[in-house]
Amino acid sequence: MRFLLGWAFKLGFLGAAYLALTGNLQLKLPDSVLGYEMPPQAKQWAERVAQINDLENSGGNGLRQISDRLK
Repeated sequence: MRFLLGWAFKLGFLGAAYLALTGNLQLKLPDSVLGYEMPPQAKQWAERVAQINDLENSGGNGLRQISDRLK
């Protein structure tokens, strides 16, 4: 049982990380978790992923507008 719960937790974490990287899930990190401070590198990573997703969305919207105008 412990083995299955461990793997379920690991796969759930990997699934959440995949969704965050592909832009289907916005990741917001808290300042502390269970009394421990979040490392600055983790916060910077989450902010960069959010910025990349914003750029991707704005670029995709611009290309859609151009293709709609050409139709």
